[in-house]
Amino acid sequence: MLARRCRLLIIIFCCLINYSFAQTQGIISGTIYNEDQAVLPYALISLGNQHISSDEKGYFEFQNISAGSHILIISEFGYKTFTDTIVKHASENLVLNIQLTPSNNTLDEINLVGKTEKQRISEQPIRTQVIETQATATQASSLTDLMNQNTGIRIRQNGGLGSTPEISINGFQGRSVKYFKDGIPLDFLGDGYNISSLPMEALDHVEVYKGVLPVSLGADALGGAVNLVTRKRGGSHLNAFYEVGSFNTHRMGLMGATESKNENWFLGTEMFMNYSDNDYRANVEVVDSETRNEEIVRLPMFHNQFKNYYTELFAGIQNQSWADELRVSIATFNLVKEQQHPALMTDAYGDVHSKQSSVVPTIRYKKELLNGKLSIDQFASYNDLRTQRIDTLRGSYDWYGNFTPKNSIGESRLPSQSDVHEKQITARTNATYRISTLSRVTLNYVFTNANRSGKDPYGPKLEDTNIDVLSLTSTYRKNVLGASLDNYLLDSKLHNQAMVKYYVYNASGIQNTWFSTDITLLDKHSKSANYWGFADALKYYISNSSMVRASAEFTYRLPERDELFGNNVFIVPNFELNPEKSFNVNLGYQFNYQNKFYTEINSFYRRTTDMILLVPIQAPNAQYQNQENIKGFGFDIDLSYNFWDKYKISTNASWQNLRLFGITNLQDTWKNNARLRNTPYFFANVGLDAKYKDVFGKHDALKLFINYNFMREFYLETIPKSLEPGGFLGLSGSAKLNSNLLIPNQHLFNLGVTYQHPSEHISIGAEIRNLFNKELFDYYRISKPGRSFNIKISYNL
Repeated sequence: MLARRCRLLIIIFCCLINYSFAQTQGIISGTIYNEDQAVLPYALISLGNQHISSDEKGYFEFQNISAGSHILIISEFGYKTFTDTIVKHASENLVLNIQLTPSNNTLDEINLVGKTEKQRISEQPIRTQVIETQATATQASSLTDLMNQNTGIRIRQNGGLGSTPEISINGFQGRSVKYFKDGIPLDFLGDGYNISSLPMEALDHVEVYKGVLPVSLGADALGGAVNLVTRKRGGSHLNAFYEVGSFNTHRMGLMGATESKNENWFLGTEMFMNYSDNDYRANVEVVDSETRNEEIVRLPMFHNQFKNYYTELFAGIQNQSWADELRVSIATFNLVKEQQHPALMTDAYGDVHSKQSSVVPTIRYKKELLNGKLSIDQFASYNDLRTQRIDTLRGSYDWYGNFTPKNSIGESRLPSQSDVHEKQITARTNATYRISTLSRVTLNYVFTNANRSGKDPYGPKLEDTNIDVLSLTSTYRKNVLGASLDNYLLDSKLHNQAMVKYYVYNASGIQNTWFSTDITLLDKHSKSANYWGFADALKYYISNSSMVRASAEFTYRLPERDELFGNNVFIVPNFELNPEKSFNVNLGYQFNYQNKFYTEINSFYRRTTDMILLVPIQAPNAQYQNQENIKGFGFDIDLSYNFWDKYKISTNASWQNLRLFGITNLQDTWKNNARLRNTPYFFANVGLDAKYKDVFGKHDALKLFINYNFMREFYLETIPKSLEPGGFLGLSGSAKLNSNLLIPNQHLFNLGVTYQHPSEHISIGAEIRNLFNKELFDYYRISKPGRSFNIKISYNL
């Protein structure tokens, strides 16, 4: 009996001890900031024997911490080590806000340098190239010029300002590369917001993803993506600029916002306008009136004008208990583009042009819940995109601008007065849950719905009716769902990101294979499918200044709307299209010594099947078809060096060996192992910047820069491998073929200067593009502008 009572007393005593101990345990958490109150992610934190890192928002958390005194140590590159004794009382959860102080001292005998947010982005497991636009915003340069100076990036633009751009990232181009604005697919803004006409003042930076895409972007891309990150500034600010240049080019813009003193609400605007005659001289083929022989003549473009405007008004509420940010905006844009020639410079047009306009309301909501563990980001937009193509001239023009009347309508043999409305809904939901300071999961869902209909009095009609085929609604719906798991291992030196994606789409529309074929309601077809994609990316810090990363992905790129049901003008539908399928691997090394010397070397392997290409089928019609299988590899290298505190030299080079394979048609087997046509395979850049302070007065600044770009010859059509030039990597000599199929070696020099007034409010920039007036070509052997001059004045308040 006594023993039983003793056991009972011991059990009760142990329960009381455990209960008392539990009451003394709790959580110590907090957020780490720098002197500008910006969060510091991935700082190293020690509390007693526990060692963790802050997450991407500077947050850290220790659980099951007993009452008493604890030593807290925080280390971050470029900041003084923070050491303090933290006293935790019983039944208390401590929440700390800690500010670190910058330091140039050494830590553990290793020189450490603070990293900017953009550097952190570029050091993620998924290879990301950050292009600084704010640092170059006052230059009289275009965004496309700036992007072309970066590693592995080529931008095709058939013409001058306003021409539709097409980006190539490590050889993948067209729809394989997607565009985003602040993480949202950019389709909802049509051509009103694209890199060819967008001012750099509107952006903070540009993120270029190569190979694998993060789940947060939510898109079906193969070759990569471009994310345009807009500039976000607190308080009240105003920025205005005006630029004038050759070919009667004018660009201007205004960006401004104001914020309440208690930071609870904000409102602002973003406006810009572009205009250019684009009347530069280009090499064209004409027929001599006497000999009737064809000859090349350099003539001015006379029907190449571009003009557009974009205006966005926004307002929002922030820092509320129910919303971290609720932003509502409405954007409107209008653009008009004259068409000087078709895809190739074979004919001159004098009256063909296109228009596009829309009004786009959007809403975005952000909120953190569960003490910051759960983050929600919701976006939605509606857009009625109006597109017009006008070709009603009864006559034709030659390259000299001479007009010849005729009875038939249309210069392009495809008369048109089309007016198409595409009603689009885009919704994106992103949620991130922090499992711990070393692990988080992200879910992302993007929904796109588009209904397209219109009219064209010169377009095709249903058989035996007067019903305009364009008036029949075409539909397209796409869902992209993704999930990722991030883990930080080995004292946060290793960061792994595993991803899975699921794609679903369906579309319906009229399928008419040939323009001349009678069209009936029986030609209405539909297409639906679903696919899975998988990817993994990891990064490992070898030391404080070097890292390696690798990624692999198996994914799909779904057919887009116009690829499936054409444009009811000269591109005919094809509902037999299969998605592009790709497997790609990336491996890279990065070294950054105190932000003075930087180098990055990357390699990649790609294997893509069922590549979708636009091919001619029966003049003048064309159709998107699954044409070619591509495989290959490549590498690029990036170097930069800052010296004497004033100068920076940078250089990069890219080489890619992308070739066709798997062609079984006996007539085309010779194409196996041939290079991918109309795609550059080697290009390089060299740049030198010089910055001087207190030049003409105290607190002023002067910057000089020169950039050289080289692009190796490439080929308009597929050529046999036996005709390719030889030498190391095919970089010497020239291909043995007709010069009309060869786009020759090209050399481009740009020279510029910017001056900032001592008040820091006014800046003046000037630039000479194509300094030596070299003959340059774009893809499809389209002539590019010669030497041009641009001057820009900017005002910041």
